[in-house]
Amino acid sequence: MLREKSKQKGYANAILCEKTNSDKKKELTYFAKDNFWTTNFPTTASSKFLGNFWSIQNAFVIQLLERKKILLGKTVLDEFACGGTGLHAATGPIFNPYYSSCIVGGSSSGSAWVVAKNLVPFALGHDTGDSIRRPASYCGIVGFKPSYGIISRSGVIPMASSLDTVGILAKKTKNIKSAFAIISQKDPHDLLTITTRSKVLSPEKNKIAVVAGIEKYLPNELSNLYHKTIEKLEKTGYTIEKITIPKKIREHLQITYLILCSSELVSHLNSLQGVTYGVKENVSVNHKRSKHLGEIVKQRLLIGAYFLEKQELFIKAQKMRYLVDKWVKKVFQNYDFLIFPSVNNTAPPAANFNHSFSGLISSHWSDNLLLLANFAGLPSLSLPIGLVNGLPVSININSKYGKDKEILEFAENLESS
Repeated sequence: MLREKSKQKGYANAILCEKTNSDKKKELTYFAKDNFWTTNFPTTASSKFLGNFWSIQNAFVIQLLERKKILLGKTVLDEFACGGTGLHAATGPIFNPYYSSCIVGGSSSGSAWVVAKNLVPFALGHDTGDSIRRPASYCGIVGFKPSYGIISRSGVIPMASSLDTVGILAKKTKNIKSAFAIISQKDPHDLLTITTRSKVLSPEKNKIAVVAGIEKYLPNELSNLYHKTIEKLEKTGYTIEKITIPKKIREHLQITYLILCSSELVSHLNSLQGVTYGVKENVSVNHKRSKHLGEIVKQRLLIGAYFLEKQELFIKAQKMRYLVDKWVKKVFQNYDFLIFPSVNNTAPPAANFNHSFSGLISSHWSDNLLLLANFAGLPSLSLPIGLVNGLPVSININSKYGKDKEILEFAENLESS
């Protein structure tokens, strides 16, 4: 039996549907972002276009989890994972659990909200640019994006397949470790999970890289918390060294992401014709899309179509992604971890958010560094380090491709120190 939208404040917008018989042991329960296929719940991607879609099978990770865990329900996301704020679901916006006038972040917004409110030990999310780690930072929880391809995406509605990664949000790193051990399995329906299994052999260097000069772009309180965390690591025996991100990379991260992600989105959402998937109406596809897709999705599709038309821009974005990957590999020849603040401030007020195209590309580079891990396929984790004016802040920990277990161990040790 399903219950649609509880009346509890904030709850209605964060959870699409849930089981009413929630008498199960809490430590065994979890929620999944509503772009994971599930047979016991509808899968809508928080869009009116898929309002009545029921999958005939569970996503592979849901199949793995059902042996040991209990899926309580599905959580809201920015429609088709577009938006990154929690404000763009067809069911309405979600706001920050700490301060209701601020954004929760997205697109795994509902998953972050339910974990922050202690409804479940963990929730599944999906990270294309920063869709797990940014809301985790804004909500004061742990957000983990594994190495690209380590976890199957079979049965997950894609946004940009070359970037999409299934991940986990939790109150504590130990909960992420437990869930990760279950779902990081080979899947014959997602060949990346097989081809990415080679053993990563690299001796520990006990060296951590931090980004030179980033403090000048942080509020004083965040800068102080960040420095205290780095000093704590130094006292445990790590050598801390400052590195500089090349200017070309810093200044083009956001536009590169927008070009690649929006272009791939056009291809993935081409199946939304109202024939196999979506609303069945005797009208044109354009009319269906105009009526049933939200404004943020239509905006991203237009942007993607433009960049696919301008092939030279798409090729430049691909080259920039290769440059990022090459630079990152060079960094991890000398360091175990790369650490920086997950974002450069606390969750911004929802009323101040600029949703225009200029707003999408105008953020400062210090607020876009989470994209490095997506471009290079790295394991990346946001870990809370305190509060600034009552709102959570966190650091982001990155490591070499395939070092997922090492990054979780490192985060858990830091968390408990």
